[in-house]
Amino acid sequence: MVRDVRLSWNRDLLLNLFKSYDRDGDGKLSRDELKQAFRYLGSRWSSYRAARAFRKADCNKDGYINHEELCELVDYVVDCGYKVDTKLLHA
Repeated sequence: MVRDVRLSWNRDLLLNLFKSYDRDGDGKLSRDELKQAFRYLGSRWSSYRAARAFRKADCNKDGYINHEELCELVDYVVDCGYKVDTKLLHA
């Protein structure tokens, strides 16, 4: 029997998740890549969350979240309280 449990994301999982959404492999996240990641996290308003995340994490204001800015992005997501849906882990 599989139970539906919601667990908090830890920082390492979030870092790996966001790195996996760097679809073009350029070492940074675009707004579209970040929106897709927020969709995966279960955000109903992925565009809104991506915009807020960019305001928080894009320190150099270049329109991308680079490797150095990922910690700020992870802090934002942790503060938002996203949880892992374990149904996704068993799919």
